Amino acid sequence: MSFFASSRKKIGAAGAVTGWVGLALSVGLLVAAGAGWAAKTSQRPSIGKAAPAFSLQGLAGEESVKLSALRGKIVLVDFWASWCMPCRQLMPRIAALKAAYPDIEVVAVSVDANRDKAITFQRSVEPSLRAAHDGDHKVADAYGVERMPSCFLVDREGRLRFRHDGYGADDFDAIERQIRLLLEE
Repeated sequence: MSFFASSRKKIGAAGAVTGWVGLALSVGLLVAAGAGWAAKTSQRPSIGKAAPAFSLQGLAGEESVKLSALRGKIVLVDFWASWCMPCRQLMPRIAALKAAYPDIEVVAVSVDANRDKAITFQRSVEPSLRAAHDGDHKVADAYGVERMPSCFLVDREGRLRFRHDGYGADDFDAIERQIRLLLEE
């Protein structure tokens, strides 16, 4: 008999109910915190085609952040949320990429429903990045974002060239290589 089978037998019905209640509460808390968010559409923009255009309110003030205004530059569009622990760890690395490659533009897009949470997070984690707010997820949906964080590289012509869904620290070498490739074109 396996460990799990013997444990279930010992726990009994009361323990099983308690386990399910705990799981349901955990899932409910994650959804309430916003971790249950995912793109409403499964349609992803095609690599090599025009990146979805956007104009979002900036987090630093009343300015808007428009992808079209960055045409002619390499743009890294990074989707993040205040409840995303990997985002907290990786945003300073995105800022380091921007510092290492000053010819690229970075737009850090928050998907937080609560703008104030996004502002607080961005100020405390990485205030140097140009940040925008996508509280209704229209831009994230247009990009087909399903996991946090996700980033996209857009070339000088405004074409989507690379995407990294739910990226982590191990992906930064590839992201940096792709940035160098786009800068050399």
